[in-house]
Amino acid sequence: MILAAMVILPCAAQRPGLIKDEDGYTNIRKGPGTNYAIVDKVPDGMFINYGPGQGNWYKVYTTYTDGTPQDLIGYIHSSKVVVPKRQGPCKMVGYVVDEDGYTNIRKGPGTRYAIVGKVRDGGYILCSGDYSDGWFKVYTQTGAFRGYMSAKKIQITESPCF
Repeated sequence: MILAAMVILPCAAQRPGLIKDEDGYTNIRKGPGTNYAIVDKVPDGMFINYGPGQGNWYKVYTTYTDGTPQDLIGYIHSSKVVVPKRQGPCKMVGYVVDEDGYTNIRKGPGTRYAIVGKVRDGGYILCSGDYSDGWFKVYTQTGAFRGYMSAKKIQITESPCF
């Protein structure tokens, strides 16, 4: 089963992070090591709520919107988690909805600007809450500015602000 979008309500020992873009998804394991069973998978770019674990393994938690205490889902290797730096405006997580299979990232806010990248349908991206004429500013996972993407192609998730 692949995790659905989670609402994050971090407590002091837990914080939000993003799954590093690599192979499409990252495994969550029952314990802190690859010898433990896989209990779930998280898509690249999705945010998670994590906290201290053992060695190089973080504990992964879920939260509930009704205030129910967080549940431990399992463990994820620390190399798979990215925490964007705050550079400029607050950034939110969105996912691409495009029947053509991908959406272009452009140098400026409009189709007349050059294409500087692409994000596949269902892929996750960081974007700012402000947009110009229907175009979001989009960012790399580390928080660096990447370009612009049509706001019509991005569905904002219920995520923490990075």
